[in-house]
Amino acid sequence: MTMKIRVIMATAAASVLLFPGTATALAYPVEDAPLLTGNPLYSAGKVPPAAGCPDRPAKGKSLASVKKHVKALVTCMNDAWLPHLKEADLSFVPPGLEMKGTALEKNSGRYCFGAKMDPTRSEAVNCFGRFISVHIRPDWIKASDDLPILVELSSVYGEYVQHLVDIREGYNALHADDDKEIQEQLRRYSLQANCLGGITAKSVWHALGYPAKDARRLLNLAKADADAPKSKDRYFGKSTNVAYWTKRGYSTSDPRSCKTWTAPSSKVS
Repeated sequence: MTMKIRVIMATAAASVLLFPGTATALAYPVEDAPLLTGNPLYSAGKVPPAAGCPDRPAKGKSLASVKKHVKALVTCMNDAWLPHLKEADLSFVPPGLEMKGTALEKNSGRYCFGAKMDPTRSEAVNCFGRFISVHIRPDWIKASDDLPILVELSSVYGEYVQHLVDIREGYNALHADDDKEIQEQLRRYSLQANCLGGITAKSVWHALGYPAKDARRLLNLAKADADAPKSKDRYFGKSTNVAYWTKRGYSTSDPRSCKTWTAPSSKVS
C-alpha cells in the first residue's frame, strides 16, 4: 500500500499540530469537518463496473511486461472513476503514471518527495495527488499471478480519489491535542483509502477478467500487507480492520460505506 509515505506525512503534520496554542480538542469520531463527514462523494451513489477497459495483458515475468500490465490496470481504474465523478459534478483528472525500472537494481531509489523506499518489495505511492509512482521489484516480476499488483494499485488509487474530492484537504485541516489523536486521524484516513481501494478493485474486477474465487484472496492480501510492517505504532489500523474496510468497499461499491470519519474508534483501531 502507501504506508511509508503516509507515516512521513503524518510525522510532519504532528510537528505542526502539536505546536503550542494551535491545537483544539476534537471528539472521537471526527466532527465539524464537512469535507470528511459530508463529502459530496458520499451522495454520488455506487461506482458502476468499468466499461471499455483495454484487455488486461498477461503479467509475464519481465520488467517490460509488468509495466504494460500496470498501465492497463490504472487505465481501467480511470475508466471506472471518470464517468462516476463527472456524473456527480465532481472533477476528475487522471493521475500521471510514473514507473521506475528499478526492479533489478540494488539501489532502492526514492519516493516522489525524496524518502527512501523499501528495496525488498514493489510499491506504488500517491504523489501529492498528481501522479502515481510505481517502483517495480523482483517480487512482482517473479510472482505467479497479478493479484498482488491489483491490491497495491487499487489502494493507492483509493487515496488518489481522496485527493480528487478534497478529503486530503479536509484531513490536513484537522487539529489534534496529542499524538494519540493524530494517529487515530491518520488511521481513519488510511482505512478510508483501503475502503475506496476495495471499490476500485470491484469496479475493474469483471472488466479485467478476475475470477470470482479470487475475491477472498484480495482481502487476505490486503490483510497480510497490513501485517507486514511490525511497529508498536498502529499508524494504519490493525490488519483485521484493514480487511474489514477493504471488504466493505468491495462488497458495497458505494463510497458512502467508506465514512471512516464517523465510525466507532474500535473500527479504526
